[in-house]
Amino acid sequence: MKNPTRFQREINIAQKLDHPNVVRLYETFKDARKIYLVMELCTGGELFDRIVDEAPSGFDEAHAAKYIRQILSAICYLHAHRFAHRDVKPENFLFHDPSAESQLKIIDFGLACQFEPGVKMSTKAGTAYYVAPEVLKGGYDEKCDVWSAGVISFVLLCGFPPFAGDKDPEILKKVKTGTFEFRSPEWDPISQGAKNLITQMLTFDPSIRPTAEVVLLSPWLKFKGTPKPAPLSKDFVTRLSGFRAFSKLKKVALTALAQQLPDEKIDGLQKTFRSLDKNGDGTLSVEEIREAIVQQGLNPPKALEDDILQAIDCNGSGSLDYTEFLAATLDQKVYMQRDVCWAAFRIFDLDGDGKITREELGKARAPLFRKTSFLARACCSEGEVWDCIASLSSSRNLKLAGSFATGKIEKMIEEVDKDGDGAVDFEEFCAMMSTKASRPQSAAEAPAKRQRAKSSRGGQCS
Repeated sequence: MKNPTRFQREINIAQKLDHPNVVRLYETFKDARKIYLVMELCTGGELFDRIVDEAPSGFDEAHAAKYIRQILSAICYLHAHRFAHRDVKPENFLFHDPSAESQLKIIDFGLACQFEPGVKMSTKAGTAYYVAPEVLKGGYDEKCDVWSAGVISFVLLCGFPPFAGDKDPEILKKVKTGTFEFRSPEWDPISQGAKNLITQMLTFDPSIRPTAEVVLLSPWLKFKGTPKPAPLSKDFVTRLSGFRAFSKLKKVALTALAQQLPDEKIDGLQKTFRSLDKNGDGTLSVEEIREAIVQQGLNPPKALEDDILQAIDCNGSGSLDYTEFLAATLDQKVYMQRDVCWAAFRIFDLDGDGKITREELGKARAPLFRKTSFLARACCSEGEVWDCIASLSSSRNLKLAGSFATGKIEKMIEEVDKDGDGAVDFEEFCAMMSTKASRPQSAAEAPAKRQRAKSSRGGQCS
């Protein structure tokens, strides 16, 4: 391997990402000679190939806007988590499947790096057609990705790049000037809104170039590229609030399962997530979910709304990540299919003997639960959450270890272990997955419930 440090950095970055337009890294293995990456299967080919094969003269504005929004959403998510991709180009976006409605997935984090706001990067990275001019000069920030997305957007709309040449030196010379034009006749039928978007992203001065989040608010993108709101199912609110009442092991199992279900199994939820994610940053704020519930006429009682917000904002972050959303809203019809349940069970049954022991649960790798904050919330009491996160984050192998690896895992087993043998077999696992959560009590109801319990205990003792 030429650059093991860079390769390890790529793995570390990919393991932390959780977004519908970012390819998933499920697990890594290594032997004496090789490192193996288990990644999400994408069978739809590169965006580059689809441009060449289907739209050599450019896509219509509706299709182009759909792809541009997905590209910017992935970049916005990366930047929100302080990662710059630094090699944004059509070859680094794959379609999940060959269908016309397939989602784009950004790949290849070999040149990606973590950045600090206000601190310039200096490593020259990128590909000639798409590299930002400030990268060539040295001293740039994450908005180099916005420039690259602007070049892709230009190509999607007309079929050729804004800075062209026969060889790289000729291309780079044009990039350094930052001068481009909407050439006639190719650009004549394209709307002014689309041209304004391109001009924004290809702003030469990076200090006034908009961020990916700002570009996503473009009127043209909101009109052309925003998916139609997916109607919320009648039991959406119940699922979201009821998730908090599930056993700890069921929460962990659903989270692992949500990460591994193919897009076709979660297509409806994926569309719902996108329609709720108003700013396109790849996470749902409490306000975004509250607004959607109200707009859909699903106004819950205040006590139930408190339950929902508490279930969402367990760590005080004010947002819900993609996999957290999937885990909390999966339809029981999906995860109670025998083959799906078996797949979830096998994630934890490491030796394949048909039982999940506390040792196996303790050895389950954290990449199955890339959102360590969520895993900690599932396994720990509120006061232990941050200790657990620190324990996970500091572990080189990212294994479930530390303060909750014994007592907390034993409790997870005990909640499901009906025959008391200290392990969870497949039938017990299925029984756990089939349980329906009753509506969790709200914060306002808790004191009254405790008082009733206290009175009841007093009566029994007398």
